[in-house]
Amino acid sequence: MTALASLDPAPADLATTAVAWGDQWWDPDAGLLWNPDDAFEELPAGRSVHLVPQSAWYAAGLLLRGSEGDLARASSVLTAVLDTQYDAPGEVWDGTFARFQEWPVPSSDATIWVDYDPNWRQFIGTTFSLVLSDLAEGLDDALLARMEAAVRRAVDGEPEGRVPAWYSNIALMKSWLEIEHGTRADRPDVVAAGEALAEEVVRLFDRHGAFDEFNSPTYYGIDLFALRLWRTRSSSARLRSWGARLEDALWEDVARFHHAGLRNLAGPWSRSYGMDMCAYAGALGLWVWGALGRDLAPFPDVARPFGHSHDLFMGGVAALLGADIPAGAAAELEAFSGPRLVRRVISDEPPRVATAWLEATAMLGAESSGDGWSAWGQYHPVTGHWRAPDGSLAWFRLRHRAPVLAEAGERSLTATCHPHPRHGPQPVVIEVLGPGLDLDGLRAGRWSVPGLLAEVVADAPVADVTVGADGVVAVRYEPVDGPARWRIQLLGT
Repeated sequence: MTALASLDPAPADLATTAVAWGDQWWDPDAGLLWNPDDAFEELPAGRSVHLVPQSAWYAAGLLLRGSEGDLARASSVLTAVLDTQYDAPGEVWDGTFARFQEWPVPSSDATIWVDYDPNWRQFIGTTFSLVLSDLAEGLDDALLARMEAAVRRAVDGEPEGRVPAWYSNIALMKSWLEIEHGTRADRPDVVAAGEALAEEVVRLFDRHGAFDEFNSPTYYGIDLFALRLWRTRSSSARLRSWGARLEDALWEDVARFHHAGLRNLAGPWSRSYGMDMCAYAGALGLWVWGALGRDLAPFPDVARPFGHSHDLFMGGVAALLGADIPAGAAAELEAFSGPRLVRRVISDEPPRVATAWLEATAMLGAESSGDGWSAWGQYHPVTGHWRAPDGSLAWFRLRHRAPVLAEAGERSLTATCHPHPRHGPQPVVIEVLGPGLDLDGLRAGRWSVPGLLAEVVADAPVADVTVGADGVVAVRYEPVDGPARWRIQLLGT
């Protein structure tokens, strides 16, 4: 009996689908996965580079599936991933892995996130450790020893202080990895360091019941992965207890912001790679799929092209770890319960407050922050969604490279956009995607479009309205001296 056969129908479907989808991207010559189409914005096309942490996830999925040839293929993949690890004591990239297999070994002028990714230590280290604990049967002893040594190198190569507790998805994985490696290797100092980081992560979360990487469709999926490791695979009683409490709290907050009818998480988002979770892969959707089934998951149809598609490779490990969703949160994920206004304090330093309004066919999200989030391309402090008559999900978002103080209310949203503290006044752009958009109406501030009637009042004049190749309409407002205020009022949906 394979490990897959022991899973319930929903996680078994997730694992089967994810691994089968991965099969088409496996390159037997390299032993790794090709990058899929529509995976990375910076890569021109699929099959141009080989993936590293995603290949490790795929290997775990192969071992879980256990079909003929899967053990040999998984061994080949794990070996190829191991071969990409850097053994460079004293360098900041020591113990991490190549960003892509084709990337050269970093040099003295290497740029973080471009030439190497330090977080691969945590992504691959946790996956290796999960394989060692749950899926090692049949793997060669020499391969298992190499994986254990790679975990040790990943732990020891991590520069002290690189991962702060507020960097939740990496800090959660790092703390678990250090404790498990330290326990297996009889290194109490490493265990103590892992528990100290975990305690600080929990302390920050407990301030307001939120991670600083707030409401992220992608990184909430990584948080849940790590919290499942804490809750179900930790040798630390403290981590098991904390993991259970934080996982429950995270699901309850997800449920507050989730709109089951629109199959999406309302904004604001600290980090997001798209506007529609049914058009791009957000890892959070994998956990909903594994717990409640594919039809309820905010996740794309995998038979069609979809963005950020490499996150589907995580499906096997998500299915293996499962999820414990509190009953009330599960009910909200299954069916929209009715209109509501949601408010969540994220942090005090800097002050950050998220608000959202959800109704039957529309939702608004806003964040008030005098500082803003460093991941500008992924930070979405003002969002809106509505169901168009053709069934598609239409949306808008505000882009401004400076602090935004925004708040959602019942059927309304206000945003005050401040000048950049160093670079002065910045343009404000509202991007809109939906069928049948009236460009003159958008320019005049009267949005009468299929599925939505709204009024937009702004302090700043409209500079231009353009349509991108992807159909997104950008309404750009002129920079003004001092703060500029926007108000969006829903008049009908």
